[in-house]
This record gives sequence, C-alpha cells and structure tokens, in this order.
Amino acid sequence: MIDHAHDLAAVFYGPDFAPLFRRVRPAADDLDVRLILGTVDGEVLEGRSIAATRTARFVAGQDVRADDKLVAVEDGGPGVPIGTVFRLLEAPQRVNDGLEVEALLSSATA
Repeated sequence: MIDHAHDLAAVFYGPDFAPLFRRVRPAADDLDVRLILGTVDGEVLEGRSIAATRTARFVAGQDVRADDKLVAVEDGGPGVPIGTVFRLLEAPQRVNDGLEVEALLSSATA
C-alpha cells in the first residue's frame, strides 16, 4: 500500500528542500518541523500596491497552529539565517488534496 504522507515527508520535506524549524508555544514542549518557505503577493492599500508575505508549507498532521513561533534551526536560505523567528498569523489551511498545509507568517526577526 502506498503511504502518501510518508512519501511526501521523505521526498519533498527532507533536508534538501525543507529546512528544520522548531515550533515554540507557551506551556507546550518544543517540536521540530520541516517546512518550505514561500511568498505570496497580495493587494494592499485598497489595491494601490502589491506586498509580498511569507508563507510556510508543511506536511499535514503536525501540531502547528496560529500564533505559534517557528525558529530556524538550520539555514533557511537568503534572509533566513539560523535563529530567525516567524510567527504563524493564521491557522494552517489544507492544500494539495489535504496532504499539506500552508499558513501566512509574520515578518522575520533574528
């Protein structure tokens, strides 16, 4: 039987494509998650400007929710060195047949 969740995690969310982040939440143990950072453009200022917002995409089923902080444990590429902190601005939404989830992130801090 094909295990889509395992295959997705192993192929797309391995160390080659998805840097390791630590999920930090008050009164909960920290949790390591691999995620793919992206950006999405959206209209702001009543359509007078376009702004880019970072997104996080990860395998569904992980305990990650709105207001969690994600701290980079590995280098996440340009502008995302180890120690960079993001906050999830919204509850993750299922995408790609529900096997992945995606959420908007706050601005980065180091």
